[in-house]
Amino acid sequence: MEIKKDSRRRGSVSRLICPLLAVVLAAGLIISPGPGRKALAVDFKQPCSLIVKPGGEELLEDLKKADIIVDIYKVARAVDAENGQDTYHYEFLDGYKELEESTKQELNQEVWKRMAQTAAGYALEKGVPAATGKISENELFKDLECGLYLIIARGAGIDNYKTTVKGQDGSENIATVACSESYEYIFLPELISLPSKQDENGNHTTAGNGEWEYDMEVTLKPERHPRAGSLEIVKNLATYNVNDPAVFVFQIEAEKDGENVYSDVVTMVFTEAGQKKVVLDKIPAGATVKVTEIYSGASYEVTSAAEQTVTVSAAAVVSVEFRNDHSTTNHGGGGVNNHFTYDAEDGWQLEQQPANRTVGE
Repeated sequence: MEIKKDSRRRGSVSRLICPLLAVVLAAGLIISPGPGRKALAVDFKQPCSLIVKPGGEELLEDLKKADIIVDIYKVARAVDAENGQDTYHYEFLDGYKELEESTKQELNQEVWKRMAQTAAGYALEKGVPAATGKISENELFKDLECGLYLIIARGAGIDNYKTTVKGQDGSENIATVACSESYEYIFLPELISLPSKQDENGNHTTAGNGEWEYDMEVTLKPERHPRAGSLEIVKNLATYNVNDPAVFVFQIEAEKDGENVYSDVVTMVFTEAGQKKVVLDKIPAGATVKVTEIYSGASYEVTSAAEQTVTVSAAAVVSVEFRNDHSTTNHGGGGVNNHFTYDAEDGWQLEQQPANRTVGE
């Protein structure tokens, strides 16, 4: 996330900068005012505000559809350093006191990330948010007391929004989930200090010669993964010609944003009248799928629409239904089931199966 300077003294904090802000504070690094400059002490009575924005330009539009809730947990109070210097330190609240041990070691971004993980572990089990709001384009949280805060974003209507993800070192990290129709978003917990200063390089810190900024801005930068849905093809055969197995072949083509994202061919074989079903998984959610019955054997005819179109959803299985009946001819039929699957590494793969293999039983 990028840092933005605002003439209204509103700071902007990124995922990369936010930990640095707290590292400086927790490490107790104190920088005296330069010659001829007088430090402006922290006004602990002045309320702070925080704007939470739902992602960069490439994510913004879809994130607006994800119905994201942001919970702000207060982790520590800001307490006067009592040493005549223009800074403050943390007084951790109940449930977060073990974080104080982390401030006694040499701090870096990785240590601060672990502190956020520890704070989230308690907050998601027993914590009570100091503020909660829904994100549309951005959300303003007002009247926050000076201190250290945990930011947790989650999807509204998702009961089990807490999950775990693997870090680069193989460790399990607490994360939270939100979903739009097409994507799943993974958020890591963030810690932020209010207020902070802006140094000569435009970075935010709690030590330096600048003025305290009580109004901060955070842009969430989640990971996102495409969601997938399932398609059910239902075949009803009214009557059966006992001479040969009845073979029906369907072609499935899915498009999304003008690109083909899924292609498959499915065969169903009947040895009696009745109904069969086959479910196809891992079709990108939001894709428009066209299912066409391209072969009905020599002795059967389609009595429903031979081509049907649906939109795949990650929320529920979508279904298309085809009906066939015995025609006036008595020719038998057979075929081969060409089954195509797509793999991100190997591309489209073809598996041929005998047509007498019943699909969907």
